[in-house]
Amino acid sequence: MIYALALFCDWVGWKRCSSMLFSRAPRSDYAAWWGAVQFLQNNKEDDALKLLESVHQAHPEWKRAKRLLATVYLRRDPEKAVRLYTPPMGIWEEVFLGDFLVFFLNRKEEGLAWWQRAYEHIDWRSAREQDNPARLLLKRMYRFTGDKVLLERFAELDTDNFRQQEIIDYAELLAGRGERDKAREMLDRGFYIYRDDARLSACWARLGLGDMPPYRGKKCVDGPVRHNISTGLLTEVSDLNGVVDRVHTQYPDGVITVASSVVTMCEGTLLWTGTFKPSRLARFLGPHTGHGSGTPIHWYTYPVEAAWKVQAYMEIAGTFRVLLGAVATVFGKILHRKGWFYDIVGSVAKAVDSDKVMPYDGCLVPGPLDVNASVFSLTRNGARVGIVDVNDVYGAEVVAASDGVDRDWLKRSLDDNPAGNDDSMTPIVVVMQQEQLSPKAAADRRPVSEP
Repeated sequence: MIYALALFCDWVGWKRCSSMLFSRAPRSDYAAWWGAVQFLQNNKEDDALKLLESVHQAHPEWKRAKRLLATVYLRRDPEKAVRLYTPPMGIWEEVFLGDFLVFFLNRKEEGLAWWQRAYEHIDWRSAREQDNPARLLLKRMYRFTGDKVLLERFAELDTDNFRQQEIIDYAELLAGRGERDKAREMLDRGFYIYRDDARLSACWARLGLGDMPPYRGKKCVDGPVRHNISTGLLTEVSDLNGVVDRVHTQYPDGVITVASSVVTMCEGTLLWTGTFKPSRLARFLGPHTGHGSGTPIHWYTYPVEAAWKVQAYMEIAGTFRVLLGAVATVFGKILHRKGWFYDIVGSVAKAVDSDKVMPYDGCLVPGPLDVNASVFSLTRNGARVGIVDVNDVYGAEVVAASDGVDRDWLKRSLDDNPAGNDDSMTPIVVVMQQEQLSPKAAADRRPVSEP
């Protein structure tokens, strides 16, 4: 009875109620995941661990609950996460195991060996599909080996998973063998995503490719003072509260803005592609969304992941709200109005996107599931905080902010995306009306990173 009621609440979109009920009746992989997430969102990690360990013991084949259990283990004892996936059950678990070893334990040779083993198991007939880790493995192996054959095969998949350095490397490879038109096209794609990127511009000039592409980023017109904070890679084991506290000490009067995706990564509430599949309804609706339209000329119109995003919307906002949003979209087209779908499904679902930073390029990243609670946690020591969604194409959106923060001013201050993307590793930007540092910061300004 509890499970049936939870399913109904979940379908309607009453996520807080459904998650609480799922924690009491974790009768499926989906229910166990959401039940454990409910505990994690309420700072009850011990309860989440107890639930996840019990369901894993009874159902070791449940992939979602297993990956979330690995997150808890990574925070407490990364070796347990390695043992959890040893031996790995399938190609995705080989990828996860390699990621744990490389990114959390710094055992690169062991991790690379597992990636190479997974590489041998790739089904190249479906290499473009979202649930095939081919692109992830090619990216990882190229990053650590520098093998240009892997880079070229990676590029042939026409994936949206390139970062700036891979774009530059591939463009130089093409130009070096005389394929200048292809090199120009590759850099053009890069400029579409990374507007006005200095490294791409330098590569374009170095290769002598003529006039620069026309894409230009938004401009900040208010002239605020912005400080990019270099944090390095923030992960599901990072103490984001501690990072924000240290930034607040250095810039006590600034508004500390944190990328929405980074908050979700640190909270660990990620939708790992290798652990779930889109439903029939999601596959039906996928081609009719904006994600499925257009040709894959640029990565932002790449339609392969459309069904996966719709599935994420259904899980986060509820199937009923997604259906209601789809109906609203139809009427919106008739009336020439846009944005009604996301007005209904909400900002958390709207934020769902893929990422390019390893090891989180293998999942969909929603917004923080309880963004107000996230803001409250980050401001517990007096910092003023904004959680933002910013990119070079569409500018800035303030998802949530602490009391007293002028959201319109903050949005205008970030529209040109001063943090950059991906390679920059500066997901935190401090925005202030004028330069003002604490005495300690003025004496010794250093990058704020995890200890």
